[in-house]
Order: sequence, then C-alpha cells, then structure tokens
Amino acid sequence: MTKKLDPSYRPEFAVLNGEVVPFGEAKISIMAPGLTFAATVFEGMRAYWNPDHEQLYVLHLQDHLERLEFSMRVIELESPPSIQEFTAQVIAGLRANNLREDCYVRVQTYVDDWGEMIATSPVGSSVICRARPRVDAFATGKHFAVSSWRRNADDASPPRIKATANYLNSRLAGLEAKRIGAYGGIILNRDGTVSEGPGGCLFIVRDGCLITPPVTAGILESITRRTLLHLADDMDLVAVERDVGRTELYLAEECFYCGTGQEIVPILSVDGKTLGNGEPGPLTRHLQSAYDNIVRCRDEAYKDWLTPVYD
Repeated sequence: MTKKLDPSYRPEFAVLNGEVVPFGEAKISIMAPGLTFAATVFEGMRAYWNPDHEQLYVLHLQDHLERLEFSMRVIELESPPSIQEFTAQVIAGLRANNLREDCYVRVQTYVDDWGEMIATSPVGSSVICRARPRVDAFATGKHFAVSSWRRNADDASPPRIKATANYLNSRLAGLEAKRIGAYGGIILNRDGTVSEGPGGCLFIVRDGCLITPPVTAGILESITRRTLLHLADDMDLVAVERDVGRTELYLAEECFYCGTGQEIVPILSVDGKTLGNGEPGPLTRHLQSAYDNIVRCRDEAYKDWLTPVYD
C-alpha cells in the first residue's frame, strides 16, 4: 500500500534567500507584491530514494530550473538567483532535512518587501523540500470530468509561465471536480479542445497510438509530458501531438494524467463514461514501469536525467 503523507508534516528547514533557516523562520512581508499581486513564479520537482544505492535523485533538476528562468524573465524579475545558485540551494535544502525518502521540492521567486503591482524588485526566493510519497491514484487510477471552466489564454495569462496567478484557474477546476465527486478536472481551451488538467497534462490512447494536445493548446510546457514523449520514441511507440476534442476522450482505449506531482495517473472514466475496460490500460502500465525505473536510477540509459543529492 502507498505510504500516505501526514497533513501536519512540516520540514525542519527551508532555504530563504539562499540561506538555510528553520522552517518556521522562513517568512516574507505580508505586503510583498509576490503575495498581494501574485508576482510569483515557481517550479515543483521530485526527488526519489533508491534504498539499494542509498541515494536520493532529483529528476530533471536543470530542466526545471531552466523553465523557472524563463518564467522569471517573462514577468521581469530583477536580478533573481541563477540556475547555479538554485541548484546549490536545492541540494542544500534536501541535505539539511536529511531526506531519505521520496520527496517534493518547490522553488519559488517573487517580488518581496512592499511595492506596486509592476514592481520588479527586490526579489526574494525560497526552496521548500518535504517528504511526499506517491499518490494512491498511480496504482488505482481515478475518475475525471470535463470542467465548465476554460483554460486561460496565452494572450491573457500565459499558461506556459509557471506562475501562481495561473493556478486560480486550476483551483476553480479542481474545486468543481471535487464537488461532483471526480478526482480531477479536464480543462478545455477557448477553441473547445482539450488543454490540460489543474496540475498535469493529458494523454489518450487510440488504436495503440499515444495522443496528447500540442503546446499551443494552452498548456504548461510540461517536463513530464516531454519525458513521456521521449520514452515513447525510445520504445518505438507511435506518439502524436494534435488537438483532442471533448468527445474523443470518450473513445479512448486508455487515458492518463501526468505531471511532476501526480507522475502518471490512469484515468478510468471521463464524465461518467468508462474508458476501455475501466481499468488502467497496458500501455499506461508499461510507461509507469519504465518511468519508475528511470526516476530511481535503475535504468542506466537515463541516469543523466538525475542529480544525486548525497556524496
């Protein structure tokens, strides 16, 4: 059975503006534009424990920090920490908490102190590392529903920026899904085609072919999505990026939801309509197995995707 995270759990230490501090002392101004005007961008990444190696591996650390760098540039943060500085801070945060289990790392930057809506400095940053076991849904699969909320557009609040402001849209879709008894929502874009979920991308399987909406469908350019497309190519699977209509979801033989936090969650039904035989499909299980071997450094071919934490 999957280990569950105690909701009262807090890490012992955090990294605030480059310094390791007790978690309870990691604070920002209540008038910081990062809070009052959502001038905050962030990255979430996972680290995986391999007990045989006695090592913790951060997955795609550099890719996540490069995406963060893009987000910081677009919202015009002035002189934020570099990729090299954040790399050192992530390792320091994991080591300070002596994490030797699967965990989640959140790196965020924001306009701190007190300022106007368009303030670009001073820039604050934090790194929070906490234990986070795999969700039960990875094994069991879950039921999803198409949301009544539409994805925010690239010319309004661009989804490819990983900004806290964009997660209001995700929150509304997630709350709606919860009210109707679904595990997650599927958000359509302004054109009425499938975009993504509140915290992950969508793949369907038809005639043995993997299909996922393109990056122009109003999605965050997901690192997990890119990883799975890479794996599909290595496995000689057919994978296509194209628009997916709402009713095409109902025709899928398999469907899954993917992202850093959720990893790969099989979708058993959409809008109450059973997909396939109502169980996680064989292609989904095949990708899950390959993914798990990679993230725990059990597949040497992909070790360059991993950053070891301990000497």
